[in-house]
Amino acid sequence: MKRPVDKLDREFLAAHCRFAAEAWRRFDDAPDPETAVSPPDEAALLADPATELRRYRQLQSVHILWRDLAGEADIETTGRALSALARECIELALTAAEARIAERHGSLEGDNAEHKHLIVFGLGKLGGDELNFNSDIDLVFAHNAAGRSSGPRRIDAAEWMKRVARELISLLDAVDAHGRAWIVDTRLRPFGEAGALVWSTPAMEQYFLSEGRTWERYAWLKAAPVAGDIAGGKALIEALQPFIYRRYLDYGIFESLRDLHRQIDANARSRSDRDDIKRGRGGIRELEFLVQSLQILRGGRAPSLRRPGFLPALSACRELDLLPTEEVETLRSAYGFLRLLENRLQAMTARQGHDLPDSADQRARLARLMNCEGWDDLAAELDHYRKTVRKKFSQQFLDPDSDATEPASLWPPGEDIHERLQATGFEQPKEAAELLQRSHASLAKRALSAEGRRRLEHLMPKLIQAIGRQQPPDTGLADLLRLVDQVSRRSAYLALLRERPETLERLVRVFHLSQRVAEWIIASPQLIDDLLDPINGFELPAPPTPDPDDLEASLWALSRWRQAGFLRTALAELDERIDAPDAARQLSDMAEVILERVLALAGGQDSDLAIIGYGNLGARQLHFESDLDLVFLHREGEAPRRIVQRLINALQMPLPGGRLFEIDTRLRPNGRAGMLVSSLESFDDYQFNKAWTWEHQALIRARWVAGDDALESEFERIRQHVLCRPRDPGQVAADLAEMRRRQRQDRRESPVKGSLNDLQFLAELGLLVNADKHPELIEQRSTRDQLAALADIGWLDQADGETLTGYWQALQRHRHFDWLRRDPGPLDDAALRDDIERLWGRYFGSGSDD
Repeated sequence: MKRPVDKLDREFLAAHCRFAAEAWRRFDDAPDPETAVSPPDEAALLADPATELRRYRQLQSVHILWRDLAGEADIETTGRALSALARECIELALTAAEARIAERHGSLEGDNAEHKHLIVFGLGKLGGDELNFNSDIDLVFAHNAAGRSSGPRRIDAAEWMKRVARELISLLDAVDAHGRAWIVDTRLRPFGEAGALVWSTPAMEQYFLSEGRTWERYAWLKAAPVAGDIAGGKALIEALQPFIYRRYLDYGIFESLRDLHRQIDANARSRSDRDDIKRGRGGIRELEFLVQSLQILRGGRAPSLRRPGFLPALSACRELDLLPTEEVETLRSAYGFLRLLENRLQAMTARQGHDLPDSADQRARLARLMNCEGWDDLAAELDHYRKTVRKKFSQQFLDPDSDATEPASLWPPGEDIHERLQATGFEQPKEAAELLQRSHASLAKRALSAEGRRRLEHLMPKLIQAIGRQQPPDTGLADLLRLVDQVSRRSAYLALLRERPETLERLVRVFHLSQRVAEWIIASPQLIDDLLDPINGFELPAPPTPDPDDLEASLWALSRWRQAGFLRTALAELDERIDAPDAARQLSDMAEVILERVLALAGGQDSDLAIIGYGNLGARQLHFESDLDLVFLHREGEAPRRIVQRLINALQMPLPGGRLFEIDTRLRPNGRAGMLVSSLESFDDYQFNKAWTWEHQALIRARWVAGDDALESEFERIRQHVLCRPRDPGQVAADLAEMRRRQRQDRRESPVKGSLNDLQFLAELGLLVNADKHPELIEQRSTRDQLAALADIGWLDQADGETLTGYWQALQRHRHFDWLRRDPGPLDDAALRDDIERLWGRYFGSGSDD
């Protein structure tokens, strides 16, 4: 936001901005405010560091103020400029401080004779590049040095660093005839004023990871190394990421933020009755809380949120769809106005405060600086933005129990729980009452923290009420109580469900619909924060990047990704946002990504190896419980068997989220008796001269899925060579009919699965007997696409082709729903079976059950 003032000149600046007037009084050689001020050279700095620092800080700030008032810089640019000035002053002060300490105690050198420097962290507005004209600077000091100084009076590294830090603070903060450079606040260090001024980096890391408090997560959210050993500072910030950003979605932070905001609000009111634009209602602090809460909540999973500044973080929220674009722009405007007002208020008063003035004269000056007609106009605009911020803050941080009516004694279950459940709508209230009573008795014995117990007691009545809104309400109750039992010790999940009623409703609905999904979530409760949070869509999450140096962690990450993707796909299908074929393609895409990643972990990313997917993977018709039918090919020379064995072992390794996939390699040439990895030449010879008809049938759905992509065209050449040769239609029909007869004999098939297999055999018969004249047929690998293509060439009547394609779609949908849903609904398959029988008899010569 820019807001230039009219008729800006040096006289206006001196009359309206005490900050500029005092700087010019102290330094009568000040250049015009339009002119940038150069930092002192080293000789001048070391000769009189205090004066040089104050001159540079104050006069360059006047230049930055001029650009702001002239409309040459917006609030974000002004904040960055002031922060850059502060960083430069801190670095200059550090240079002078180290020189002074070195005079007395010598320098501090590392193993390679390089000088060791203090690490200076900037927190708050400095860390976020958002300084005001009279902001203090929050500094924290650390070091990673060891040993002793070089002399003459030698001291150890920790003492040397502490003395440098004290000297630096004095150079910046001590008040003399030229004022001070910056107010320095070091209370954000571990243990605050009671803690050491300078910490070693290992000690600081250990403190935060073992003893860090919630408010310190927010403080270090806006932390950045600003001077000294920048590389060492960045390394420590990286090490603290698990403390600041949790891997799971910790909705308990909303309770912490509410408590923190109440404390800030109470402290602000106790200090002053004046109007505080930072800490007051609808002020800057509430705006920052809005965005910081999303950063803390989701930054562990979304690294793009790990940005110290408010505006960059707000943009990240928009990019991730955490906030709608319109709301982001509203908050951006409010922030721009409030920060501009804060800046010009401090420039006017030359003080650090955030209280609006009481006197008419000061109010008129501030309105003039904000380019408003008068105080009333400024006050009205301020009121508009405050109401906007307050409304959003209240929506996001509303206590979920603040306006809730007390449920009718549903939890803990009393003696009359049976009657109350019956009144709520439970069809089997006696059984439901027994489940609740057993659950309550079990949870009562569970060792929970006071916070966890409180969250549980708040959640359970809401959960039971949400269950009662389902029809019938009893369905899924037992599974939901099992989940509560599972997560009761991880109260962050209880907080998530309590803080987000829409998530609770969705969880109850999903458990009501699907036993399978319920079992997945009970077995892996972390899926709650992955997939039941409302912002998550149904697209596949971004796959993890494997680390070849950490096989176990990489496989675990892939297992979690597979779980998340499978659950996200299942939820999309349950909500009927995608159909069964789309779900199957999505599952197949996941399998291919996993194969590619695990192949890299097995050392095969540059190997002479092609992975061929057969069956449902090849046809991109993977089901939630499918294994992977794989065949491995290479060009020539020694086969990469060890790579393949490592790949298979990794894919089938037991992991916390279950195996990645079961692998079946029996479709390779000669089955179990054949080589695990075949050369292209031997594969070509086998398929053309030795393979059975059923092996050619399997080849129809085969395709390259991972490995050396240069081998894909070679495999396709062989596949076309085999599938497009002329065949005796009668012999092919007899072979496939016999194969289908043996399938029915050896396998237990549901009616739906049996009909799908009949359609698959019918389509593959048509492809095998027509591919010599219509080679384009082999491009179709799914049954649905094959049936449509066979109708296009006239092998199937157009009407039959459309009918069978529709049947296949309906059968696939029912098969998926039969697996996913507790109640998949009926399938009227009488006409379907009649049509399949009719066409089977036409092309195979007998009924499909014969």
